[in-house]
Amino acid sequence: MFPSVQSGFRAFNTKFEGCIPFMYLDIKGLVTVAVGNLVDPVELAQALSFRFKDKPGIDAPGSPATPDQIAAEWQTLKNNPNLAREGFKACEPITELELSDDSIDSLILDRLTRNESFLKRQQWFQDFDTWPADAQLGLLSMAWAMGPAGPEGFPKFRAACQNLDFNGAAAECKMHEAGNPGLVPRNQANFTLFSNAAVVLAGEAQGRFQRSNFFYPRALTKADIRQAIPPPGSMG
Repeated sequence: MFPSVQSGFRAFNTKFEGCIPFMYLDIKGLVTVAVGNLVDPVELAQALSFRFKDKPGIDAPGSPATPDQIAAEWQTLKNNPNLAREGFKACEPITELELSDDSIDSLILDRLTRNESFLKRQQWFQDFDTWPADAQLGLLSMAWAMGPAGPEGFPKFRAACQNLDFNGAAAECKMHEAGNPGLVPRNQANFTLFSNAAVVLAGEAQGRFQRSNFFYPRALTKADIRQAIPPPGSMG
């Protein structure tokens, strides 16, 4: 992936998943942490560098948690399925452990690069490295939400990607929103990302755009091909 995509992914994804340093239950009752990172089963949580929060009742804030302490907190959440309906805020007062910001960055990057590696092994996405940055971000967004194998279930989408038809990819990238309203804004963002990629390719020959720059959240149009549009400093 382009450096612009890697450096901007956390900010982009946080808009849809939030960034929660402590464990909580997602809408399906699965234990989750950070930016929608599943730590279910418990061994996934025990592999992370959880530390004790700085809050009343904690004797040694910032001290590392043992695997047994991580498992105990994980099980406390798992034993209360009502927390899945109440949301992450209900989990904050009953949790004592958290991840540092650096640990969250590492967790995100590890999952992101593993997703990328999986996707590029699929014939439909084997030219991923040459895609415009907006398209790279769009596919990685879908993989984050569904798992890296998820886009394989969209035959028209993957065919469009294989043909570098990013307008077609935009039309076919919508994930199923029933029972998961949080996907609505992500679907909207993905549509913009793939649509932007089509404009970037159309304007590239005229020297208007560089594939390595992303333009989201701006929604590019054909009119933008007539003038050079500088990429945003961040995704905002």
